Amino acid sequence: MKHPSFHVPLAADVGLAFEPKVRLTEEHSAYQRITIEHTSTFGRLYRLDGDLMASEADEFIIHESLAHLPALAHPNPRSALILGGGDGATARELLKHPGIERIVVAELDPEVVRLVGQFIPALPARSFDSPRVCLQIGDAAKSLRQLYARGERFDLILFDLTATDDPACAHLHHEEFMRLCAASLNAGGIIHVQLGSPFYQAEQTVALWQRMRGIFAGLRPAFISVPSYGGPWLLARACISTIDDPSSAGLYARLAERAITDLRHYNPDLHHACQVLPNHLRQLLA
Repeated sequence: MKHPSFHVPLAADVGLAFEPKVRLTEEHSAYQRITIEHTSTFGRLYRLDGDLMASEADEFIIHESLAHLPALAHPNPRSALILGGGDGATARELLKHPGIERIVVAELDPEVVRLVGQFIPALPARSFDSPRVCLQIGDAAKSLRQLYARGERFDLILFDLTATDDPACAHLHHEEFMRLCAASLNAGGIIHVQLGSPFYQAEQTVALWQRMRGIFAGLRPAFISVPSYGGPWLLARACISTIDDPSSAGLYARLAERAITDLRHYNPDLHHACQVLPNHLRQLLA
């Protein structure tokens, strides 16, 4: 049986075309349409309202970058908050750091957790079974306000969210929420945000970078390539004070101290290299 192809939009006039071998499930939750399919090139993948979130073939690129760039830059992270992250993959990566005692995953939709866990179990890799992981269902802004009111502060806050212009999470990129994130960091804490595609989403990428620049003293980019996201992708790592990354040798030492060996993308040399931007991106973010 031939399954209908689908397009993942990158811009108004550009998209990636996929021809799935199997549609494993498609369900409408209270918030969105969740589709899980199998393709020859990307393996199993899931989409939310048509937008591709992660695929088996290349998810390690974004999730290792999102988690390990800040976690290894921090000398001793003990607490982390993941905004979104219902597929469990970012929590999976953070659990590789033995010193992290508490990981809160603030996910809007419990059906994402259930369906990804059922159909793409390699993404969460049973991370939600860990006693170190606390899954908090509900709007992430409301969850963080509650955590802040209870006095919880975090060493790491990671944005594992859909596009910044998506109605479900646009408010999580506004200045007010960014300032709440800043206030929710421990001393030396790091926030890590996905800016998006600097080619296909240049306007929103620049707007979010400049918004963060107005709040955080320390701000570092990371330029990576994610095939299922259309290629070039930018992240921004920020701190209330300046960010002082260890040398590559220092980062290798931290990997050894934490006994982290099973990484497919991240390494300390890349940690520094991905912060070096080509001229056109320097100009874009200037």
